[in-house]
Amino acid sequence: MRNLSLLFGALGSVGLCLAGCSSDDGGGAAEDPAPTSTVNGSAQASPAPTTTTPGVNPPATPATPAPGADRPGPAPAGCTGITKDKDGFFTRTTAQGSYVGYVPSAYAGQPTTLVVGIHGCGDSAMNFAKWGVNPYKTIATQSHIGISIGGRDGQCWDTKNDDPKVTAAIEDVSKCFYVHQQKVVLAGYSSGGILAYKMGLTDAAKYAGIIIENSGLAGTKPAGASWKINVAHIAHLSDDSFPIAGARADWTTLEAAGIPLQKKEVPGTHDGTSDDWSDFLVPKIASWKAP
Repeated sequence: MRNLSLLFGALGSVGLCLAGCSSDDGGGAAEDPAPTSTVNGSAQASPAPTTTTPGVNPPATPATPAPGADRPGPAPAGCTGITKDKDGFFTRTTAQGSYVGYVPSAYAGQPTTLVVGIHGCGDSAMNFAKWGVNPYKTIATQSHIGISIGGRDGQCWDTKNDDPKVTAAIEDVSKCFYVHQQKVVLAGYSSGGILAYKMGLTDAAKYAGIIIENSGLAGTKPAGASWKINVAHIAHLSDDSFPIAGARADWTTLEAAGIPLQKKEVPGTHDGTSDDWSDFLVPKIASWKAP
């Protein structure tokens, strides 16, 4: 489905812009381990806890997770007050603003990937949640939790100062649902893509990757990323706001910095399409995980 946009010419702190595209439960704490173990099929009493005597036994050293170990973080206590609309979307408010969320039907309290959407100029959190973050074609079978950041509905993002709106939403939804802490993906379109690139590349340790439609680096330098964060970027060949030549230059910059980039050029103008997300961008995140 194609989503038409209204072009806002804003560079600098808000970057280039787009108008909106038209459209149409909590994890529990982990259980304590059983007090017995099994040896050769027989139940054995757990060994008595060891004690440390000052000057005799050295203090225990906490185990260090091995590189690449799965560290989803603790399960959340859950939260109340979530009311979903007929399509399964809900809205929550933080001290920094609001966000729209969607939890897949397959969610049953397990650690789950979170996609964090940042819309383009003129669009809204709800609209982007429906066509981009949780694409029309795949929403019924998706496995990720998808949120779309509010606070700038109908506007462009202040890419120098709006980071707290994004981080507050991530923190809040992580209290309600079991967000895998190594599988948080930033997703940006146009102006929102500038902010996603900035946050993902300057604070890479927090994120598994960045997915982008019709946007650009806008001065963000990838060389300082704390790890070679995953990036997928789709660009339209007739985009007047983010011309293909600029996208190609950004891709060269990313690749020169060693960023693992998956890129694609397709026909089209600056208008966003839900198919770009369902068919190319969202599938790329399946194996992404931060160190």
